[in-house]
Amino acid sequence: MDALSMPAAPPRSGRLRSERFRTIAVLVVVGIALVGAAVLMEQPWADDGYTDVTLTGDVSAVAPAAGMAAPDFKTTTIDGTPVSISEYQGQPVWLTFGASWCADCRGEAPDLQATYEKYAPQGLVVLSVSIDEDEQAVRDYAQRVGLTFTQVADPSTIIASRYRILGVPTHYFISPEGTIEEVRLGGLPPEEMERMVGTILQ
Repeated sequence: MDALSMPAAPPRSGRLRSERFRTIAVLVVVGIALVGAAVLMEQPWADDGYTDVTLTGDVSAVAPAAGMAAPDFKTTTIDGTPVSISEYQGQPVWLTFGASWCADCRGEAPDLQATYEKYAPQGLVVLSVSIDEDEQAVRDYAQRVGLTFTQVADPSTIIASRYRILGVPTHYFISPEGTIEEVRLGGLPPEEMERMVGTILQ
């Protein structure tokens, strides 16, 4: 093929403009994707409803799940009264893990208290374990907010580790026979609290 029959190469300026256009298009698409992700993160319904936690206790046991017996533990309440899961045998128990530094826990606290007051006459026990907090911090928060159910401090996450908690709030609904009926990670709306309490009431 002689030089006269070879296709002419596109002008250099045209190639540069084409490459620039492609680069700008890619940057625009990436920019739109990043802005969209940021907007989604800001939406209240994008929140996962819980705060991740780091456990420092023994996590070698199997994470308790629905259908399993609730792992027992012995501790004292913020008022110094000995307490354990096994002593509530024969009563429905709502075991909840939270903390005053957890926004979702604070958000659901009034509804939790209201649900407790409604069903306490039917024997419902609410046992709240506050992790990464000492007794004084838990006591101050309970008095400030008006929480009257049983409160336990778990500053070293020993109890939370036994239950392999991933985040707070986490809720365990335990039947009078000591069996876990439901487990929920994240804050609960009032209607869900009512429904789940209903699964463990006699």
